[in-house]
Amino acid sequence: MIWPLFKKLEKKLINNQFSEKTGILYLVSLLLMVTILLNVPGIHSGGLSSGLILNLLICAWGVGRTLEINKNSPYDDYLKKFMSLSFINAVKLCAGLLIFTLVLKAIKYFTEFLSPGLMQGPILDGVPKFVIGAIASVIFFIMLINSFKRVNAEEEELSTN
Repeated sequence: MIWPLFKKLEKKLINNQFSEKTGILYLVSLLLMVTILLNVPGIHSGGLSSGLILNLLICAWGVGRTLEINKNSPYDDYLKKFMSLSFINAVKLCAGLLIFTLVLKAIKYFTEFLSPGLMQGPILDGVPKFVIGAIASVIFFIMLINSFKRVNAEEEELSTN
């Protein structure tokens, strides 16, 4: 149900039919989503930590790759493309992580039900939050880089025709 909307947005980006207002709305939506997620209890521990530094390095790598990919684009509007594709991929990642978390919780619940005390340890209880955040950041930027490649390839195809 939401997937066709993502494809529609990508088509608008490819055809350069994307307004500044829409780009700003996607940025505001992304920032609101991140702010809400960071204020959910148990997700963010607060303070400057090695996890923040690791995520900043991952972010620098991801943004650098998208800039490099966008150099060959026939259209100049990197910021609009970055904001909208970031929002799309953030929603996809959140949905995927939600499903993954639910599956893990179900496995943990049934395992605890069948054999109490078996799941205590590093598998589900001992993974530091910054590691999970770093993995999610890498997945997000890989998805974003692939979206940039796909949109730019279709833009180039349209500009040559």
